Amino acid sequence: MICGIFVFFLIPTGVCIEEFGIGVFFDLSVWSTDKLPSTKVFSIGSTATLIPYEHYFDGNEVFNITQAVCDMAGKEIVGMVTFTTCKKAAVIAHQANMLNLPHVLVARDNQHCDFPPSISSHQTLMVYPDCRLLIKAFVSITLHKAWRSVSVIYDETYGESCINYLVGQLSALSISSNIIKMSETNDADTSLALLIRANDTKLFTMLNGNRTEDLLHQASSVDMFSREYYWIIHNDSKFLKSSHLLTAMEGGNVLTASFDKRLPDAILSDIISAYGYGLEYMLNHNTTFSIGKYDCDDKKPTIGEPGLLQIITRNSMQENLENIKWTKDGVLDATVHISSTQAGRNGTLAEVATYNYTDGFRVKDGRLYQNLFKDFANRTLKVVSWTSTPFTMRKQSTNGQVQYHGFCYDILEEFAKVFNFRYVMLDSVDGTYGGPTNDGKNGTGMVGMVMRGEADIGVGPFTVTAARETVVDFLTPFQEEGVGIIMKTKDQKNDRMFRMFLPFQSTSWIATGVSIVITGIILFVISRCSPYTNDADKPIYKNFWLAFGAFFGQLGGDSTHTSASGRIILGIWWMCTILILELYTANLAAYLTIPPAKSPIKNLEQLAASSDYKPLVKTGSNLDFLFRRAKGGLYKQIQEKMDQMPVITTTEAGYELVGTGKYAYMTDVSQLTYKVLKGCHDLLVAEETFNKAGLSFIVRTNAEFKTAFNLHMIRMIEAGLIAKFHSKWWPRVSECSQDSSKSATALQIDSMAGIFIVYAAFSGLALIFFVSEMVFYFFIRRQRDTKIKSSEVTNLKQPL
Repeated sequence: MICGIFVFFLIPTGVCIEEFGIGVFFDLSVWSTDKLPSTKVFSIGSTATLIPYEHYFDGNEVFNITQAVCDMAGKEIVGMVTFTTCKKAAVIAHQANMLNLPHVLVARDNQHCDFPPSISSHQTLMVYPDCRLLIKAFVSITLHKAWRSVSVIYDETYGESCINYLVGQLSALSISSNIIKMSETNDADTSLALLIRANDTKLFTMLNGNRTEDLLHQASSVDMFSREYYWIIHNDSKFLKSSHLLTAMEGGNVLTASFDKRLPDAILSDIISAYGYGLEYMLNHNTTFSIGKYDCDDKKPTIGEPGLLQIITRNSMQENLENIKWTKDGVLDATVHISSTQAGRNGTLAEVATYNYTDGFRVKDGRLYQNLFKDFANRTLKVVSWTSTPFTMRKQSTNGQVQYHGFCYDILEEFAKVFNFRYVMLDSVDGTYGGPTNDGKNGTGMVGMVMRGEADIGVGPFTVTAARETVVDFLTPFQEEGVGIIMKTKDQKNDRMFRMFLPFQSTSWIATGVSIVITGIILFVISRCSPYTNDADKPIYKNFWLAFGAFFGQLGGDSTHTSASGRIILGIWWMCTILILELYTANLAAYLTIPPAKSPIKNLEQLAASSDYKPLVKTGSNLDFLFRRAKGGLYKQIQEKMDQMPVITTTEAGYELVGTGKYAYMTDVSQLTYKVLKGCHDLLVAEETFNKAGLSFIVRTNAEFKTAFNLHMIRMIEAGLIAKFHSKWWPRVSECSQDSSKSATALQIDSMAGIFIVYAAFSGLALIFFVSEMVFYFFIRRQRDTKIKSSEVTNLKQPL
C-alpha cells in the first residue's frame, strides 16, 4: 500500500507500508544489456520497502539524469545508483548534488577514477576503489623493502592527479622516483630503454591490459626478469593469470597488485542493502526525518538532510554488509591483493600480502618476493681461498685437509649461521686470485673456479673491478680502501747527527727565537720608561741577555728587574720557557731512543722514478692485470719496470723480497698495515695510496643467494659487526713500539755527534769574536797611543 508522497515522513502506526524508491541508472555505452545486474526489492522490517527503479541511458543522455529522476515522480526516490565510467562521474555527481540525493557510483571494472568526491561536500560514494589505495599499497611495499629509488611506468588509464599523488607520497619519504609515461609515441621499447639508462631495478607499472602485455613481452626478450630486477605489476588479476608471460616471469622477482573483483549483481545487491539498512536505522531512531527532493517545477532542490549517506558509511551499518565497506571519507575500503611469482609452479601466483584502509599492510610470512633466497637448508658449499694475511690465513690439519681462518672467515661464519649452510675449503687452482681470460669466456685462479661452478663462493679480499664483473658477481664490499706500497726503511746516518733539532720543526725554532727577541725589546722599553728602574737595567744589551739567559735557565747574580712591570714580564717569560724546555726534552728522548722512520717513497710516481726500488705485485692479482694491460701513462711505466719481476703468489713471499731492500711490494693497504703493526722489520708503508676500490667476496653470476647475502652484509656493517671483526685481527698499536718500551736503548755516538758539532761550531764562532775583539782592541789602542804622543809633541813645541 502506498501512503503518499511528501517531504516529511512519519513512522506509520497502522498497517500502512511506506514505499521508498531508489533510482538505478545504467550506462549502456559501458554495460552491455546481457551483463546488467538484476534488481530486487529490499524489505525494511515490516513497515517499509525499498524498490529499485531502472533507467537506461547512452552517450550524451548523461546530462539528462535530473529529468529522469523527475520522470520517476510519485516513486519517492531517496537515492541513486549509477553504473557508468569515471569520465561521466563528475557530471552525474553534480546532478546528484542538485537533487540533494545520496548517490553511489559504480565504475566499470577497467576504469580507474582519480579521486572520488568526499561526502563532506558531495553526495556521492564510489564503489570502485580509487588510485590512492593502490598507491598506498605500492608505497608500503617500497618501505617494506627499504628501497631508496623506484621507477614508475604509467599510461592514460590513470590521470595526472594519481601520478602527482604517488610522487608526493614517495618524496615525503625521501624516495627518489623516475616517472615514465607510455603512449603511442613512447612505446615499450622506448620505455625500457629509459629504464635501463636510469639504472634502476625497482619497477612499478600502472598500465592497461594491452600495454602491460607489450611491456612484459619486451622485458622478457631483454632478460629483465632476472633476479636483479624487482617488478610490481598492477593489472586485472584475470589478465595476469591467463597471460602466457607468467611462465616467462615465474623465475624472476615479480609482484602483482589487483583489487577485489565482484559480479555487478552482488555489487547492486549490497548497495540496495546499504540504502535499506540506512533507512531502517533512521526510521528506528528518528520519529521524524526529512529527505531532500528535487522540485521538478521550480528546478530547485529543496533543503534536506544528507544524513542517509552518513548512515550508510557509519561503521555500525557496515557490519550489516557482507562485501562492501566505505571509509568515513566516503572511499570504498577495498582490498589490494599482492601476489608473487614462484619458480617451478607452472606460472601460478601465490598471495603474499594484502592492503586496505582498515587493516593496513599485512605480509603473510615476512617475505614478499617468493623467489628470493631464504636459506641453504644445511647444504654443504664449496668455498675457495688463498692466503692473504690477515684476511685469509692458511693451515693444514693433521689429516691433510686445508683449513683457513682470519677476518674473511669470521664474516663467512656469520653467513653460515644466518643462512644455514656448511662448507668445505679449497685452495686456488693456481695460487692466484685470477681474472677473466682475454676472450672473456673463461677465467683464471679463484675467479675462474667460481665462474665454472667448481666453487660456490670465493672468500677473500677480492678487489671489485669491471673486468672481473664480466664473469662473476661481487657481494656488497665489506670495506673500501686503496693500494699501498711497502718497502724497507733506510735510516739516513747524516740525519742522526742532528736529531737534537728534530723534536721541533723549523717553524717552532723560528717562533722560539722571535719570542726571545720580542721579550728583550719589551724589557728594554719597560726599563727605559719606568721611573722605578735602576740605571743598571737600562742598557739594551742587558735586557736581551736577560731574556736569552732566562730561556736557558742560566741567570747569575741578581738578574732581574727592579720595576714591578718588568718582573711580571720576566715571570711570564720564565713560565713559557719552562713549558717549551719540557716539551723539547720529552720529545728529544723519543727521537733519540726510537729513530724516526723516513719513507724513501711517498707515492706511485716516486716509485716509477726510483732507481733504488723495483715494483712488485702478486702474480695473477688485480694489480698484475691492471699494470700489464696498461696502454700508457704511469701504469705503463710501472709495467715496464715489472718485466723482470719474480713470480710470487703469496704476500709472505713479497715481504721476503722487500726485506732485501731492493723491492717495493704493492697490495691492499690494510694487509701492509697489519704487517707493520705486527712486527719490527724496518718496514714502512708509503704515505699515499692509489686505485681505491671495494673488497668483497665473489659468487657466480646471478647466484640465487646474492641478494640475501648483500642485504645481510649491509646489516652487519650497520650493526658494527664488521668493525668488531676488524678490531679482532688488526692491533690498535704497533707491537714493535710495545716491545721497545720494555727496555731503554743505549745511545750511539752518531746520535750524539750533532751536539758536539754544534758546540764546536759555536766555540769557533766565539773564537772568531775573540780574535776580532783583540784586533779591534789593539787597533783602537794603537790609534789612541799615537794621538797621545802627537799631542805631547805639540805641547812641547808651544812656547811657555
